[in-house]
Amino acid sequence: MAVKPAELAHNPFNPRIRLGDIEEIAQSLTTRGQIQAVTVVRREAFLAVHTGQEHVLGEADYVVVDGNRRLAAARVAGLAELRIDIRDELAASAEEMLEAALITSIHRADLGPLEEAMAIQQLVLAYGRQKDVAAKLGKTAAWVSQRLALLKLTDGLKDKVRSGELPVKDARRIGGLAVERQQAEADRAMSRAKSARRNPTQSATRSGAAVADAGELVNPVNPVQVFAAYVDRAVEFASSMKGVAAAYRDAATADQDEADRMVTRLLERMDRVARHLRDQEVPAVPGSSCRTEVAAQPLDADLAP
Repeated sequence: MAVKPAELAHNPFNPRIRLGDIEEIAQSLTTRGQIQAVTVVRREAFLAVHTGQEHVLGEADYVVVDGNRRLAAARVAGLAELRIDIRDELAASAEEMLEAALITSIHRADLGPLEEAMAIQQLVLAYGRQKDVAAKLGKTAAWVSQRLALLKLTDGLKDKVRSGELPVKDARRIGGLAVERQQAEADRAMSRAKSARRNPTQSATRSGAAVADAGELVNPVNPVQVFAAYVDRAVEFASSMKGVAAAYRDAATADQDEADRMVTRLLERMDRVARHLRDQEVPAVPGSSCRTEVAAQPLDADLAP
């Protein structure tokens, strides 16, 4: 089914705050035509869950759930019509409509980090718990928590995230700090990022890409980055374990012995990982203050049942 762009209204609750540069999309629509239909709900279905929004929709018969940028580009390109896919079931509730718009944007990496965080926060307010939102989005509770941390940044640091001066990964970590510590940590993170952009080769060497005296790369994989990946996974795991004490109490109420056995098994595995780290010898690379990776059993093996 195809309709005139004038019959379509942008979703006023679209997670994407800024449509961004749509000239390229407009050019594609002009030269290649419309490849994907715009997902919409009927006006009546939208107003049933979003009362009092008639003035925002104007005379439009449909509200866009997925395809707001394509609609804007179609208007710029002067297209006579757009193909639509009517999905009124997506407007079963205000929460489900937001969820549908957010999921499509997340899967396309289509939102800025702060837009994504604000949309996730709306879902948390609607559903009540972060873990319920994580399940809806097919993500972990830690993934949700990390993104919401951006909203705890000061307004000035949020602007730095938008401009790209403060790397998003650092910003998520800094958002978990007390407000009075955020600026100093952000300054250090931005300084590192600026230095890495200015001297990428020198930065990689400082990060652990050790080079032999003949110029041959001792370890083609940056060992610091490898270990950083493990650390990130450990931090995500730790964040996701915030409810472990309450879960243990519930399990112990049902079966104390089985709950205790599981705790013992968990502690044994964690102890094996700690011993594995303590027991490693880390020889220095000749002629360098850098250290190289030891060929050892992967940490993953210590986490296996």
